[in-house]
Amino acid sequence: MTKRFLDFLESRRVMAKVDRVFADECHTIMEGSLSFRPKLRELGTLALVRVQMIYLTAKLPPADEPAFFSLINARHEDAVMIRARTTRGNVVYSVRSVPASTVEGAVAAIVEQAKVTIVQKLEGYPWLAKIIAYCQRVEATEHLAAKLGCDAYHREVATRDGKAERLKFWMSGTKHEQYGGGRVIVATNALGLGMHIPDIRAVVHVEMPYRMADYAQQSGRAGRDGQRSEAIVIRLDVQGSSRRPRPLVSEHAATDSYISGDVCRRVVLDSVMDGRNDQEGCEEGEELRDFCQCRVDEENRENEGGMVEDREESDMRQRELEVEHARYRAVTLVAQEHQDFLDYKKEARRSSP
Repeated sequence: MTKRFLDFLESRRVMAKVDRVFADECHTIMEGSLSFRPKLRELGTLALVRVQMIYLTAKLPPADEPAFFSLINARHEDAVMIRARTTRGNVVYSVRSVPASTVEGAVAAIVEQAKVTIVQKLEGYPWLAKIIAYCQRVEATEHLAAKLGCDAYHREVATRDGKAERLKFWMSGTKHEQYGGGRVIVATNALGLGMHIPDIRAVVHVEMPYRMADYAQQSGRAGRDGQRSEAIVIRLDVQGSSRRPRPLVSEHAATDSYISGDVCRRVVLDSVMDGRNDQEGCEEGEELRDFCQCRVDEENRENEGGMVEDREESDMRQRELEVEHARYRAVTLVAQEHQDFLDYKKEARRSSP
C-alpha cells in the first residue's frame, strides 16, 4: 500500500467522495507472510484513511479475531460484528472412511470411493445440479479428473480465459460428452473465493483440509439456494499400518474431531467457526448429518421393537461429555494457532531491517 495511494484516498475523503471502503474476502489479509504475498498484510493500512471500513468474509473464526484486528489497525471494541452461522441447515455433513490394507493401495482405494460417491450423487440429483470434488494437491486433482473424464481446475491449469471457459461450461452443463454430462469438476482451493453458484448439490472432499476454516469455506459452496445438498469428506483408514498418509489426515484437533464423528459435525464446525457453545447436535429443521441420522434410526428401531428403556438421563450426560470433549479439542487448536501467530510476529521483527 503506497503512500501515494493513501494520499489519493485521503484527498477523496476530504472532498466527501469516499464514504466507506468494502474489503471482501478480508481473511486474505491474514494469509500474507514474508515469503507469500506480503502485500496482503499491508491492506490493513486502509483503516488509516479514516472512513468507515466494512470487512466481509466467511473465514474468520473467533480465535483469529485478535490477530485480524491488529493487522487492520482497529480495536475489537470499536467494531460491530455481524455473524451468520457457518453450517447450513439444508446441508447434510458426512464422512466416508475408505479401508486400505496398505499405504501403497491407498490412492486407488480413495479414487474408487470418490467415483462411487460422485456416481451416487449424479443419480440422486437431476440435471443441472452440480458437483465439486476438492483435492488438496494439484497432482491429485489432475489424477482424479483424468480418472473421471471431467475438467480440472487449479492455479496451474490453462490461462485466465481458459479457467473462465472451464467454469462456464461446468456452470451451464453444456459439455454433455464429459463425465456426468459436464456437471462435475475437480478442483483445488483455487476454486472458491468469490464464487456464488446456487445449485451445487454435493461438495466432495477427497482428503480433509488441514484447517477447519478452509473446509468451512469450501463446503459452504453447497446448497446456496436453500435446497437439500451434501458436504462429504472421503478419508483413508489404512489398516495394519501405524503410519497414516500425511496429506489425508489433519494434525489439528478440530478437524480430527470432525472426522471422528464422536459428536455432531455441526457442533465442531459451529464451535470453531462461530464460537457457539450451546449445541448438542443437529437442531430442529436441519438436515441430519450422518452420526445424528444413525442415532435417530437406532432409536426408531428400538421403539418399533418395544425395547425402549428409560436411559434419557445417561444419554444426555454422555452427549454432554462428548460435546465438552470436542470443545476441548477445538480450544487446543485455538491455542496452537494463536501461538503460531505470535511466532510469526517474532520472526517478522527479527527479519525487519
